[in-house]
Parts: sequence; C-alpha cells; structure tokens
Amino acid sequence: MMAETSRPATADDLKRIVRALNEAGARYLLVGAYALFAHGYQRATTDIDLLVEGSEANGRKVRQALLVLADQSAREIDPAWFTEGENIRVADEITVDLLFSPCAQTYQMLQPYEQVVDLDGVPVHTVSLAGLLLTKQTQRPQDIQDALVLRRAIDAGG
Repeated sequence: MMAETSRPATADDLKRIVRALNEAGARYLLVGAYALFAHGYQRATTDIDLLVEGSEANGRKVRQALLVLADQSAREIDPAWFTEGENIRVADEITVDLLFSPCAQTYQMLQPYEQVVDLDGVPVHTVSLAGLLLTKQTQRPQDIQDALVLRRAIDAGG
C-alpha cells in the first residue's frame, strides 16, 4: 500500500481520520507523536499511529474509515490481516500506521489507560501519559526522548 509520495499528516488530517473512525465504531487508540500532541506536547512527526484492536470485524471498520483518504489505499486492506498481528502501513495522501502491539502493548492491555481527549470538538480515543510511556520502551532515539518528556510530565502531575 505505498503511494508514490505521502505528505506529512496535519492536525486537520488527524481530526478527519478520527471523526471517520468514531463514525465507523472502530476500536482504536491514538499513540505516537500525535497522541503527545493530543495531550498538549509538540513533537514533529509525519504520520499518524493508531493502536487497533486485532479482530476482523474491527478491520472492516478501520478500512471503511480510512477510505476518507484521497488515494483510497485502504481498499487494499484485508480485514483478516487484523488477526495476524503484523503492523499495517497505509501510505495514502498521508501515512497511517496501524499497530497491534507497540512494545508488546496490545489494544486490550492499554484499554485501562484509555482517555478521550477533545481536539477542536472531535473526541479522540488515546491513552494517558502513563499508557503512552508503556509504548516508548525501546532504544530508538525518538522513543528515548519521548519517554523522558512523558516521565517529566507524569512527575509534574500531568
């Protein structure tokens, strides 16, 4: 599902995708840099990371929602892939990464950390700062930096 070129995702793209996911009844949690953004922390990013429930039924809902993207790359998604646990990259006008277990954290494991954040009137299903920290336990330089920011925010009562 690789488009010729994907442009960096914007906050408006995020709102459009989240609105479509909510309307479809998809089970997702926003993670990654845009989750930090939803909590008020800025970090440059080019894609949207979504932790999704790994079921075929949810795969159909997510695929339907992602058809809001201009190039319609989501048509290529087989909902059965959602039961296999392998990440799915949707490279359309923007890139959306569908994740199943970042740092061994599944949708079900992070549900207790779920928070709904209002982003300009759009309810975004994400996780608390403590939940995000669980997804940043890698040696990738950006994850190390994000973990430091998250620990400071948690210690400050965020």
